[in-house]
Amino acid sequence: MKIIIAGAGEVGSHLAKMLSNENHDIVVIDPEDDRLRSVDASMDIMTVTGSATSIEILKEANIKWTDLFIAVAHSEDTNITAAILGKKLGAKTTIARIDNPEYLYTFPQGSFCYHGYRLPVLS
Repeated sequence: MKIIIAGAGEVGSHLAKMLSNENHDIVVIDPEDDRLRSVDASMDIMTVTGSATSIEILKEANIKWTDLFIAVAHSEDTNITAAILGKKLGAKTTIARIDNPEYLYTFPQGSFCYHGYRLPVLS
């Protein structure tokens, strides 16, 4: 499965490690080179430096051919925007980590729970 993870923080790095251990094709997007180098050094994954809210960056990560796009950046605004763009650009399924419960009812397609956060799924 081809999976793109937006955000190389604690959650994104953990997801990348778990999913790469299951032999998935993983791409991690993050604007900070240091975080990407840390993730890339310990795993067999591809990294893309930039914002996951950039159409150009998403295309560079081959969003069109992605089975699963997971947005777990620090900012929920970034996550929501990236997930919507990811879906529009061809990702089969997108997930965005959010903290504000008001947003949970904005996405009627369903929801997914991860570590206590409810994540809207735009399938």
